[in-house]
Amino acid sequence: MRKFKRVCYLLFCFLIWACSSTQPPAKKPDFLKNSKLSIQQKFLTLLQNGHPDLALSNLELQQLKAYYEARSFQRIHTSDSGFSEIGLKWKKTLERQECFGLTQQSILTSTNGNLLIQELILTYNIGTAVRDLDSGFIDFEHEKLKPKNWQAFPETWATSLQNTDSLLLSRGPLDSNYRFFAQHLFHFRDSTQLDSISYQICTEKKDKDLAWLQLKKALLSMGSITPSTDSLGVRGALKTYQRKQGLNPDGRIGEATVLAFAESSQTRFDRAIIALDKLRQAKAKPTAFLAINIPSFQLIFVADDTLRSRHNIIVGKMDHPTPTLESRVNRIITLPFWKVPSSIAKNEVLPALKRNAGYLNKEHMRIYKAKKVEVNPSAVNWKKVKDKTFPYQIIQDPGPWNSLGLIKFEFANNFSVYVHDTPSRSLFKQAFRSFSHGCMRCEAPVELGKQILSFDKKHPKSEQFNLVTPDSLQTLIDQNVHQEIKLLQGIPIFIGYSSVTADRDGLYFHLDLYQKEQKLLRLLRTENNG
Repeated sequence: MRKFKRVCYLLFCFLIWACSSTQPPAKKPDFLKNSKLSIQQKFLTLLQNGHPDLALSNLELQQLKAYYEARSFQRIHTSDSGFSEIGLKWKKTLERQECFGLTQQSILTSTNGNLLIQELILTYNIGTAVRDLDSGFIDFEHEKLKPKNWQAFPETWATSLQNTDSLLLSRGPLDSNYRFFAQHLFHFRDSTQLDSISYQICTEKKDKDLAWLQLKKALLSMGSITPSTDSLGVRGALKTYQRKQGLNPDGRIGEATVLAFAESSQTRFDRAIIALDKLRQAKAKPTAFLAINIPSFQLIFVADDTLRSRHNIIVGKMDHPTPTLESRVNRIITLPFWKVPSSIAKNEVLPALKRNAGYLNKEHMRIYKAKKVEVNPSAVNWKKVKDKTFPYQIIQDPGPWNSLGLIKFEFANNFSVYVHDTPSRSLFKQAFRSFSHGCMRCEAPVELGKQILSFDKKHPKSEQFNLVTPDSLQTLIDQNVHQEIKLLQGIPIFIGYSSVTADRDGLYFHLDLYQKEQKLLRLLRTENNG
């Protein structure tokens, strides 16, 4: 009996322990609700230990504590009764993060309305905004967002007389391009209603009937046509749309037009945020350089920190994109030969030869086999030559017919691309100039060569002079002379990709023609900064 009682007792104890062990641990009392603590004590405890409703790391709490310690732990944005005047200004400014080229996801929030917590959240949000504006928030190398990081801001920002919008706009690089962009972006976002409306249209090449049916629905939705608009009117509305989007108004539904319709106004603005962040993180340029921006089809030459010339360019087609790179232009070649790339020889020249063996003579081209032995094209049965084993090198002779035109600018790179002239100069009249196999065709390239030679007259560290002057360059061109002109200094060249640009006059949206920014766009809308 005694043994039975002992077992029952142990079983009872076990049940008591089991039940108690399943109970949640007692919730710690919220010190912010402790009426015995002063506001100052609560504030110090909050800075020291944090709070479940304040999602800050220990490091971030230490940063904020040091910031407030320098202010004798006086609150900046709140009082016992509510937000201060400057606090309300900052709240309003940070609610418009996009106006400054930042994202709303970077804003820390809390459902706890306690003013001490809201004080620290506001201070934290200002500091992280300052850090993002000064250093950028996108990791472009790894295509992800940088971890959030807090940065102290000037004490003078706590006075009620400050214009908080202007304070944030004052941050970031002092470069004039960045300043113009930031100001225009602020006013654009502040005055523009954005939407997420986009239209899915296929190309005419894929399905002509479906493409025009989808186009009509899109134009109807946009209010550009009415249900009774005839086919001529629909095509006219399409041309108007293409013109506004910076496309060639050809009235056709091609790849570029499809991309433009697929993009909402919010997405276009997000591309501006990406472009502005690129400027925040851009390395300082040398005093002389060439810069190409692919989406805007523009080349500039800067020397002695002064813009010397600006040129329209033609870039690679969507299926033959121009690469981004950095290099140095080391030589200029007048009346260049063109060594036809293997891919073009196989995919374009060989089919033409199979149709007409006289194609090479017509195009002023010569064909060589191993050891530079020239081949008579009439002696080859081109129909038996396979593109996968094409054993020849094709070279086009210099002249106005040459695909490189009259002048070529060479720089080392792994893509076999360069800047050059073109015999197809009428293409520069097009707004959307994506026509090449990857190289950059330049409008008025001889003028560019003259500007470069004006800068390259003398080596800065020696007494060596360039024997070719701007005038003699023109003489070489006029006399059809093939010559390699080695530059004394070499000009750095930067080929970049920003689909939104700005200058003194405004903001310019270009098509993301290679769709290089799609992953970053998804990041801006689906993730936060950690």
